[in-house]
This record gives sequence, structure tokens and C-alpha cells, in this order.
Amino acid sequence: MNRTRVLFVAILSAAALLVVAILVWRTIGGESVNPGFAAGPPQVVRIQVITAPPVEPWVRAAAEEFIAFDPGTGSAPVEVEVIAMDGLDALGRWERNEFGALPADILPHDLPPEIRAALDAFPTAWIAESRYLVEMANTSNRDRLGRDLFLSDGQYRVRSVAETLLTWGLFRSRGVALLENLGPVSWSTVHEAAVAPTGWKELGGDPAWGNFKLALAAPGKTVAGLAAIITAAGEYYDRNDLSVEDVTDPEFLIWLDEAMGAANISSWNRSSAAENVALFGFTAGDGGQFLESELLRNMEGIQTRWQEPMIVHYPEVTARFDFPFAIWVGPETSAVQKNAALAFQRFLLSEAQQRKALAFGLRPIDPGLAVDASDDSLFVRWQKLGVRSEIQPAITMQPPNRDLLPSLWSWQDTNEAQ
Repeated sequence: MNRTRVLFVAILSAAALLVVAILVWRTIGGESVNPGFAAGPPQVVRIQVITAPPVEPWVRAAAEEFIAFDPGTGSAPVEVEVIAMDGLDALGRWERNEFGALPADILPHDLPPEIRAALDAFPTAWIAESRYLVEMANTSNRDRLGRDLFLSDGQYRVRSVAETLLTWGLFRSRGVALLENLGPVSWSTVHEAAVAPTGWKELGGDPAWGNFKLALAAPGKTVAGLAAIITAAGEYYDRNDLSVEDVTDPEFLIWLDEAMGAANISSWNRSSAAENVALFGFTAGDGGQFLESELLRNMEGIQTRWQEPMIVHYPEVTARFDFPFAIWVGPETSAVQKNAALAFQRFLLSEAQQRKALAFGLRPIDPGLAVDASDDSLFVRWQKLGVRSEIQPAITMQPPNRDLLPSLWSWQDTNEAQ
């Protein structure tokens, strides 16, 4: 080794020793180490998931468990903010761009820092009640931005995470009288009960019960209420697809108004119909149409508070909710956030979380997982009150299209104005 090389090595060695000495001295002295030499604590990856209210309790409980789960995003911990929002509200915000999607020719790094900071509140994912809502939101954004933002294929594709459906529920005493005099509960029997001049007196019940009262979610404000109107029309026309002409037909509207005359429109809000019955009992309704999951979660409260159980009746015409988990793939969220959302989606689809969904009255999306697969299953707990393991309705309604929604909403607006 020549003299020059020896000198060079000596200088490097001395520099290395100096750096080590400085680090040791700062550590002993309590000074912080230069971040260029030692890694600081990992940054938290935050994702926001807009979530349909019927599935929100399960998703929120899973999010708390997910904090301790390694989602494969590196060493950074993940926080999941679950924001409950009805699908109709969320759809309107996506279409009006109230979440703040960027124009097609703008990227986050093009924005001033104070404006870029607003993207911290942009939703990473959306769990809607039904897939048609995601498809409508995607179409609206594609028309505006020129690309799909919720994907139907690939690793970020939309995937359903649970299921539920519309059911009928009747307080036991009311159900006995109604079924004996009018037959199995349906929109037809509800219509007959609603137009009975003397109410329960001629329906075979206690005259002190007054008129028949129908519990129902708000059609113009909730996806569940909208689905109820769709099933009513499906039963009226005896088919699973509807047109604008169907829902605007004067004869149908008269029939629908008569049936809905039993509903307390002043109580319509964004609360679930089952929750209203649990809180207000017979005042809220002698029976009604509910999401199965929400009815099962409120069964104990109904029975305990009102000393009478509600019996579940499965309709011949129903609507299914498949709770699609849709990840926004636009530039408003980072790759790390998208991957964290994907990991959370997979976490919800894991067998352990699918089993836990049973304790929230939700049916697993995996058809191979039975509803009695958990000791905490509400399907097992309330089986004696009419809950079925397998459901095969004669008619499952097709989701509404974009042309149909305004006509359905106009009916709601008209009735609320009366």
C-alpha cells in the first residue's frame, strides 16, 4: 500500500471515530441524535373509511383490532377513522365533489401547502350499502375526470364484505292478529291494514291499539327506506325490475300513498327503523320493514323495554345489501394509504372477522361460512323468533338506475310537504 493510500485510509478512520464519539457524547448528554444517523419513530398512516350505518358497528370494532395488526405497509402503524354516512348522502357528496377530488390535470404536489393539507380529510375508501351506489359515484367522477376511481378489477377492485336484506318484523301480539285475519305479512297486507277504517278493531286485534302503525326508514334520506319503496313497487307489479313509468303511474302512487298512510312521516329521520322501535315501541310501529341486521341488533332492547318480542317474517320480495368496500384510486390519497385500505379490506374478509360479523347480525359474504359459525351469532340467539339460516326469496329486486332515483325521491318530497 503506497503512502497516499495509507494517509487516505487514516483520514477516513479518524472521521469515523469522530462521528461515533459525537453520537456517544450526545446520547450520554441527553441530546437528540441527528435524524440522518438514527431513524425516528415511524409516521402514522391514517385512512378514512366512509361507512354505511348498518355495517358501521362491525367495521368500527374491526378497526380497533386492526390497529394491532401488521397490514404490510412497513413499520408505520395504521389508524382507521370510520365515518358513518348513509349511502344516499355519500353518493350526493361524491357527485357534487364535496370531498374535494382534484381536477384531472392537477396533482397534490402542484398545490400550495395550505391547500394540499385539505386532502388529509379525503376519504381513502367507502363501504356503501349496495354496489349500485359505488357504480353511480364512479360514473359521475369518470365523466368529470376521465377515468375510473373505483375499480371493478385488479388488486384495488371493489369487494363486498358482508350481507343483509330487508325483512318484516311484527310485535308478537300484532302479528298473531294480522296473520290470522289477512295472511302472511307483505306489502299487500300492510296496505289492507293501513286502509282499515276502524284499525285494529276490524283487523282482529285490541281496539285500544288504534290504527295500524308502520315502522319504516325514511325513503328519501336512507338507502333502506328507498329499498322499501322499491320492494313495494316490485310486489305491486310482481317483477324485480322497475321503470320510471312504473313508479310514476297514478294508480300505483295512490296505492303507495294509502299503504304509507300507516307510517309516521314526522318521525322519519336517518335513524334506523329498528332503533326507533326499540326506543319508542308501539308508538313507532306495530311492525314494519327493517334491515335484518339492524332488527337483530335491536331485538334485545325491544323485548326488554317493551316486554314483548318482535317476530321476524321474511318477504317474498326483498332487496339485498352487499356492502362493497371501494378504494379510491385517485392521487388525492397516497400509495401507502391505498395499501393500508386494501389491507383493512382483506382484514374484514378474513375468516375471524367474518365470524365476528355474525355478532352484529350480518351474514358473511363467504357462502361457505354458516350463520351459526360463532357462539355469539345473533342468528342463533334469535332463531326462536323466526330468524332463518337460509333465505331464498321469490323476488330479489334489481337496484335502481340513475333515471329511477329522481322519481322515487320526488314521491318522498311530496309526502313530506303534506
